[in-house]
Amino acid sequence: MNTKVLRNIVAIAILLSLSFSADAITLEEAKKLYRDGDFETPLPEFKAALAKRPKDASLNQWVGVCLYQQGQPDEAIKYLKVADSKNVIEAPRYLAMIAFNDYRFNDAESYLDRYRAALTKAKRTMSDEMEAFADKLSRAKAMFDRVENIVIIDSIAVDRDQFLSAYRLSPESGSINNYDMLPEDAEVAEPPVVYMPESRQTMIWSAPDDNENYVLMSAAQLYDGSWEKPHVLSPALNTGGGDSNFPFLMQDGITLYYANDGEESIGGYDIFISRKGDNGFLQPQNLGMPYNSPYDDYMLAIDETTGTGWWATDRNQLGDSITIYVFIPSELRKNYPVDADGLASKAKITDYKSTWEEDKDYSSILAAIEEIKSPKMNKGNDFYFAMPGNVIYTSWDDFKSPRARDAMDLYLNAKEDVKATEEELSFLRTQYHDGDKSVSSDILSLERKMEEMRRNLRKLANDVVLAERR
Repeated sequence: MNTKVLRNIVAIAILLSLSFSADAITLEEAKKLYRDGDFETPLPEFKAALAKRPKDASLNQWVGVCLYQQGQPDEAIKYLKVADSKNVIEAPRYLAMIAFNDYRFNDAESYLDRYRAALTKAKRTMSDEMEAFADKLSRAKAMFDRVENIVIIDSIAVDRDQFLSAYRLSPESGSINNYDMLPEDAEVAEPPVVYMPESRQTMIWSAPDDNENYVLMSAAQLYDGSWEKPHVLSPALNTGGGDSNFPFLMQDGITLYYANDGEESIGGYDIFISRKGDNGFLQPQNLGMPYNSPYDDYMLAIDETTGTGWWATDRNQLGDSITIYVFIPSELRKNYPVDADGLASKAKITDYKSTWEEDKDYSSILAAIEEIKSPKMNKGNDFYFAMPGNVIYTSWDDFKSPRARDAMDLYLNAKEDVKATEEELSFLRTQYHDGDKSVSSDILSLERKMEEMRRNLRKLANDVVLAERR
């Protein structure tokens, strides 16, 4: 080999070696990062150390936890099982949570019992977080005995930030909207979801209360087209604490679906049902499985015109996308037998087509859904703006007042600014989720900015309405 070429190869190798050394961390540094909650950076060092000492209990535990925290539970199990076999106290804790998310509830209970016993032996008590997990496990086991047999006719993967656009509801079912039409100065939860019936004379949404918990709010339109002061829809809907959001009211005006992540949930958000009585809405009930899972499930809506129901879930772990299931509701609940083959798969919805009835054709239902077109989707529209009296403006020509057109121009510009800020916030949240904790202050700053921008957007929307009336 040419001597000059050889020298160049050696120089490159040295540079690469120095670069690697600069980026590498010691085992002690990896442990510190782990204790500080960083589960990504120390993983390569833990794996390198484990390759030399494959039976080391602590290293198996650390690798297993890092993998679990990064959303790789199947990879984490083998390491955690080694740690568990060597009596690492925290190992059965993580094995219990993995089993729970996999609907192996009996296994989860066994691991949790072992974890509690190990803590007792070490004269330690279980954390509030794990006590809450134990309660969720008990609820999940009870739900697993009553998995509803439903037919799911479609599964749609959609961007998390734009999931509402996938819902196709007939006008009779009302509409699911963003925050644009809320009364001026009305507070709103994140994400903002506003339900309005076909009449568009009332609205239901979620907003923070004095304790910063999201509660369902309501307001009705007055005779002059303005909106009454928002009020809590019903205190009974938040008796389990947590946040409530994603409301949908059936055409009967009595049956309400919404999501809550409080103490009656088995995951993050669970879907609940409540019905209106003589004195307001009654105590809500968890809708159970398969609607709810150890993950977030929300925004259940039923369209009686097409005979279909919809709900969103992140149980399939699609990153920035979520799944929306379209199903056929039934007036009477029919559950699978508790000893049904593959009950966990049915509860998880491993294969939604397995719920189809033999020789049944659902194409006509899907075609009816496809026929429903939202005004927002029409390419010929300049915009989509809700005016009082169930009137929708979609063109500049709809305006009678030049001042209203000017106000609409300001509103649309502000809306674009909000969209750009939302995209920036979404990008920062993705960075944070991927391990870049340095962006946390930027996220908080942008969230405060978003609140102000949305308040201003609702003010500008009201300016459009007032200018058009004059």
